Amino acid sequence: NSGLEGGTTVALKGRVPVRVIGAVRKGQNLIAGPRGCATASVYHSNEVFAIALEANSDTSEKLVEALIL
Repeated sequence: NSGLEGGTTVALKGRVPVRVIGAVRKGQNLIAGPRGCATASVYHSNEVFAIALEANSDTSEKLVEALIL
């Protein structure tokens, strides 16, 4: 979808930037969160859709490289 104009970019699988709210550690599971963003999952969850490939201690919304499962 790199040439897409005026549409929504979608990733089905692979290494992509993901909007994350809250601090995240490398290797931490990501689950769906508020406002279309992901949040780091501390406990085992069946809702995991990605794994963070980098750490970021910023608690606001940011892009984090992740592996979509």
